[in-house]
Amino acid sequence: MKTKILLLGSSNVDLILKVPRFHNPGETIMAEDLVTVFGGKGANQAIAAKRLGGKVGFITKLGDDHYGQTYRWFLTKNGLDPKGVLKDKERPTGIALIELNPNGENRIIVSAGANGSISENELRKLGPSWKGIHVFVTQLEIPLQAVHMGLRMAKDQGALTLLNPSPPVQLSPDIFSCVDFLVPNEWEAQLLTGLRMRGKEDIRKMGERLLDMGAKNVVITLGPQGLFFNNENEEVWMDAFRVKAVDTTAAGDAFMGALACGLSEKRPIREVLRFANGAGALATTKLGAQPSLPSRKEVEMFISKNASI
Repeated sequence: MKTKILLLGSSNVDLILKVPRFHNPGETIMAEDLVTVFGGKGANQAIAAKRLGGKVGFITKLGDDHYGQTYRWFLTKNGLDPKGVLKDKERPTGIALIELNPNGENRIIVSAGANGSISENELRKLGPSWKGIHVFVTQLEIPLQAVHMGLRMAKDQGALTLLNPSPPVQLSPDIFSCVDFLVPNEWEAQLLTGLRMRGKEDIRKMGERLLDMGAKNVVITLGPQGLFFNNENEEVWMDAFRVKAVDTTAAGDAFMGALACGLSEKRPIREVLRFANGAGALATTKLGAQPSLPSRKEVEMFISKNASI
């Protein structure tokens, strides 16, 4: 039986504008019609883990507005317990404005809204949600104090903890000490370490620096270049799967959801990383955050077809 995964994080409504190119300050350009989908790193990762077969719990916060009411219904429909969906009667539901160019690259502006009011006191009241969990996942689109408390509560239960440090901010040694798997992309790793990435050796140095800062395991995702993993005993370089990218918005979230699932099933680390790599690649082939998140069957078939990579 699969072990329980608990996610703590943000829920945003994504407003996507397809643009011909990223424009300059003061310049007005025309975009294609607005596309509205559900997103937010926390919700994306929870839905990803759920679609991949994980036994998932999710704690988040929405506004008491139309977006919030609709999003709560959507999360419940997707099998997530509404007891973990908190309500803010003053702040609106979080919003992400996403510009998407023809190469599938994006620029994102996030207004935290209700996500910014998740409190330590609310997490204490939800303490039973942590009981019996084996994997805990969180990100940085909610207050840092809530992130730290969630990690501490998970460690108290003996759970494996995963932190996706996005959007990146400087983290204290107390937070690093609670993290079993730190999963930044290359830009986030640069900000956390203060190192610049010029080549492969710099990626290794960033991984080593993050271990020195307190993380037990480090996975640096490198987009089309694949990933780098290291801990005290092992180092893994893994190439990316080749796909035609349509929208990279939730690729990292699909990766995190798959990583959590694989670890919850106690699979070998190389197998877990390959599974996550496949999920992340598949998520770039469709428009939107949650609409792009693949099922377990899709990921397993995709990996099987690309066995030589």
